[in-house]
Amino acid sequence: MDKYAKQLNDYLELMSRSTLLVDEGDRRNMKVLLTMLGPIDEQIIEARYGLFGQERMPIDDIARRYRLTAENLVDIIEKDLRRLAITPEWQMLLRRFSPLVRSRLGLEP
Repeated sequence: MDKYAKQLNDYLELMSRSTLLVDEGDRRNMKVLLTMLGPIDEQIIEARYGLFGQERMPIDDIARRYRLTAENLVDIIEKDLRRLAITPEWQMLLRRFSPLVRSRLGLEP
């Protein structure tokens, strides 16, 4: 996973764990950003990170649901994260984050 995809991965991890650090507007923006992937990939990402009220699912369970190997599913997730991480929309979201969120993502404040 390259550094751009890792930033998005770390943000999705933070988003799934913290209701205080990620506000409702950022959650809505992330929901819109995920629609750029298409419905199946969007569902995979939401299940993987437990977003928008879903329970977080293990890779193996998601892979079984879509009849994939765990390795193929990880590849798909990494490619999807990379695709989203290089979009202008994600770059705009990054700039809006609070200094605390930026520091948690390893970005300069």
